[in-house]
Formats: sequence, C-alpha cells, structure tokens
Amino acid sequence: MKPNVKKLNDLVKEKFNGNKSAFANALGLDRAQVSKVLKDGTCAGAQFYGALYVFCEKEKLDFRDYIFYLKV
Repeated sequence: MKPNVKKLNDLVKEKFNGNKSAFANALGLDRAQVSKVLKDGTCAGAQFYGALYVFCEKEKLDFRDYIFYLKV
C-alpha cells in the first residue's frame, strides 16, 4: 500500500480548510507524522492506515480513494 498524497491533501483542504494539525487530531496521530505523509508519502505505516480507515468509515468516505495498492 502507498498513500495517494494528492487525494489526501485534497481531503485536508476540503474537510479541514488546509489545517494539517486538525487532520492529524482527527486521526489521533502526531502532526509531524501526518505532515511527512502529506508531503511525500513517507511514514505511512499500519498506524496511519488504521487511523485513516477508521476516519473514512466514520465520515462515510471510501478508504480506497486515499491509497494505492502496490502490485506484487
């Protein structure tokens, strides 16, 4: 899995008025980690994906819109 950085940044702009700290708080994650994910996709691990999944379920969003599946 790899984060879809463009779609995640669009989500932050749309739902949080571009406020990365508010997005990190909504996910229950550290802002620094979320900033790295939003910048270039680094630091996206199980904790980030799990929090994003829970957020998407709560907000009735499709989790698959915000990730890329990597072919094996």
